[in-house]
Amino acid sequence: MPEYLYSKIADKLEKVIKDGEYGVHQKLPSETELSFQFDTSRLTIRKSIEELEKRQLVVKDRNRGTFVLAPDSRISSGSNGLVGFSEVAKRMHLKSHTQVLSFLETSDVSNTVKDQLRLSDKEMVWKIIRLRSIDDYSMTHEEIYLKQKFAKNLNREKASGSLFEIIEKTIKIAYGSQELESVLSSEKLSHEMNIKAGSPGFLAHTTSYSADGYPILYDESFYRADKYTFHNILYRHN
Repeated sequence: MPEYLYSKIADKLEKVIKDGEYGVHQKLPSETELSFQFDTSRLTIRKSIEELEKRQLVVKDRNRGTFVLAPDSRISSGSNGLVGFSEVAKRMHLKSHTQVLSFLETSDVSNTVKDQLRLSDKEMVWKIIRLRSIDDYSMTHEEIYLKQKFAKNLNREKASGSLFEIIEKTIKIAYGSQELESVLSSEKLSHEMNIKAGSPGFLAHTTSYSADGYPILYDESFYRADKYTFHNILYRHN
């Protein structure tokens, strides 16, 4: 299969999407239908759809098909499952930067953290506070609690990288549970992010789990509402 063929088809599909032939959240024709339309194999179409996903134009659901995403100039999270900030930025071809504001080994955590991570008495965690930026714009303020046993050799320098990559050398992260609330930035957080006090944002409470439901990491992250958007497609189950 010529490498350029799937990319050429992806370019054509991108054009019709941007021209409005397929509306936001509309389901694209099936791989079989598109293979007839472009007179090519389903494998080629599948690679074209994967290319559209990389371009943040569609989201693919294994059981229901491929759907058009809403165009947005802000960083988007949620449409591609559980991914880290660095992974999202990389997919959108943006340069990200991480500043570790605090790095601490502790067992002194709130009851919320204990409950979310099901911590035993005196069980140690890494408490990490990070500021994530894109092109010199602060985007996200993270307060992370990671079970120490899943990253025993973690240090401040390593904590500025992808924690998911570090964790998954020990255990696979399978899924996450997330709760979002609309908040205004505090004076302390606003100072650290260099934004106006009282700026609107999303506060995300997220717990990441292994495949067998074992909690690995809990974080509370503030996302700027003017620079970040969460996108989810919700399905009705009968």
